[in-house]
Parts: sequence; C-alpha cells; structure tokens
Amino acid sequence: MQLEILKKGQGAWARIAAYVCCAILVAFGAIQFFATFNQLDSAVWVKGLPLLGDVNLWKTLAIVVFLLGLLAVHLVLNRPRMVDTLIDTESEMRKVSWPSRREVKSATIVVVVVTVVLGLSLYGFDWALRRIFHLIFH
Repeated sequence: MQLEILKKGQGAWARIAAYVCCAILVAFGAIQFFATFNQLDSAVWVKGLPLLGDVNLWKTLAIVVFLLGLLAVHLVLNRPRMVDTLIDTESEMRKVSWPSRREVKSATIVVVVVTVVLGLSLYGFDWALRRIFHLIFH
C-alpha cells in the first residue's frame, strides 16, 4: 500500500480539486450512513465529547466509514495512471486561452436575453393556443 504522494508538486491544483470533491462525496455518504442508522436504538458509549458530542455505535461506524473512504480516495487518486491524468489535465488547463471578464459578461448577457425572449415567446404561444383550443372545443 503506497501512502506517499507520487510525483509531488506536479498537477497540484487538479489533484487538490479531485481530493476535495471526492472527500465531500465520502463525507456526504458517511453523514447519510449515520442519519439512516442512528434512528435505531444504540447505547451511548461516551457522553459529551467536545467535537463529537455523544458517541454511540452508529457515530463510530460513520467515522470509520469516512476514514476508510478517505483512504480509498487516496489510494485511487494516487495510482500512477490517475496521477498522470490529473497532471496532464492541469497542464492542458494552463494552455487554454480563457476569455476576458468583459467577454464572459457580454456572452452571459446574450444568453440571459435569449432565454428570456424564448421564455416569453413560449408563454405567448401557449396562451394563444389555449385560447384557440378553448374556443374550438367549448
């Protein structure tokens, strides 16, 4: 089991983003695990820990699930193929010519205006067709 980070310093931002996203998913899974099973009665093992509160079987298992999930994320994201993919992804992201703030703003305005116009057009056609069909069938 390899716990040290492969190719340290390369592709740092892509790797951090991947780790954070996966850690959030693992945390969500552990929280849902706890929320699902904590409804069952379980004796409190330790009362009033500063960060954890009352500790019972389900909270302990949720913490173990979270830690094992983080270990699995590290082992998967630290494989040579995955490391190379993340390094290549970051290098490609650096090569992209990103639009300026002004270009993004103008493109966003165009999208919003077109969306509003299409929405109003659809509303108008819907209203007119409802009126026509109401006159025909009633």
